[in-house]
Amino acid sequence: MTLDLFRLLVFVTVVDRNGYSAAARHLHLAQSTVSHHVSELERACNAELLRYKERAVHLTPAGQEVYQTALAMLAEQDRLGKSLGDLKGGRRGRIRLGASMALEQKFFVHEVIAPFCRANPGTSLSLRFGHSQREAQAVLDRELDLAYVIRWHLPDEARFEYLHNAKLTFLVSRDHELAGQESVTVEDIAKVGLITAPLSGPESFYYRELLRESGLSGDSPALEIDGLQARFLAATSGLGVMTTFVPDYVDDMGLESLIVLTVEGPPVTVELGLVRQPGGSGSNSVDAFAVRLRALAASNEH
Repeated sequence: MTLDLFRLLVFVTVVDRNGYSAAARHLHLAQSTVSHHVSELERACNAELLRYKERAVHLTPAGQEVYQTALAMLAEQDRLGKSLGDLKGGRRGRIRLGASMALEQKFFVHEVIAPFCRANPGTSLSLRFGHSQREAQAVLDRELDLAYVIRWHLPDEARFEYLHNAKLTFLVSRDHELAGQESVTVEDIAKVGLITAPLSGPESFYYRELLRESGLSGDSPALEIDGLQARFLAATSGLGVMTTFVPDYVDDMGLESLIVLTVEGPPVTVELGLVRQPGGSGSNSVDAFAVRLRALAASNEH
C-alpha cells in the first residue's frame, strides 16, 4: 500500500479542523478536492477512515491508526526538510530538545547549553521546558529528538537512560528570617510556608510524595505559582521558601538574591536522565548533546 503524503496532510487537516469545509479553507483548496483526497486515501487503505455525525468528524478505528501514522510521517517529512535546509544554509545540524521545567535555571544554560553551542558551532538548537512526562511523550511522538527529564511516571515505551541524581533544594531570599541560620528544620520551613507549583498539575502527586519524604505535608503551601522563574521572583520578594531540583554536577547555582538553606535530615533526590526516540540512533547533534550530559554526570563521580 502506497500512502501519498499530500493526501495524508489533507486527511489530518480534516480531522484537526473538524470538517471538510474548514480544512478546505485552511489548505486553500476546493471542498470537493478535499473530499476527493480523503476518498482516495480510504480506497488506498481499503477501509472507512472518517464518519461525519452530529456535526462533527469522528475517526473510525482504522482512521485512528492512519491518523497517528500520518502525524509521524508528516513530522518526519518536516524534519527532513529542515535538515536539508540546514545543510543548504551551512548549518551543521539540528536538535529539538525538551527539558524538565526544573532545569529552567542559570546553571543549566551556563554548564550545559552554552558549552554545547560553543563546541558545536552552526548547530541549530530548539529548547523547551515542560513536565517530564509530557517531554518524554513528545520524543515518542517525534516532536522532539531528545528529552532531559526527571524519572517521574514516564510513558511505558520511553527508554530512560539514567545519568545522575538531583537534590530537592530549599531557597530563600538573603534577608529572610531563615537565611541567617546555620541549619533549619522542616518544621521551620513549614512555619514560614512553601512556594510551590500549582498542586493540581500533572506532576503534583510525585512532588507531594517528595515533600512528605522530606517531612513536609505539602498540602497547604503558602503560595502556588505556575512557572519556575515566577517562583524565583516570589522567593526573592521574601514570600516564603521555594524548592527546586539541583543536579549533582552543580557546584554554584549562580544565585544573586537567594541562598540555599541547609536542612537537617537526609537529602531527598530524584533521578535525571535522557529519553531518546525509539531505535536508539540519532543525528550527530543529538549524540553530541547526549555526550555532553554524560560527561557532566561522569565528572561528578570522581
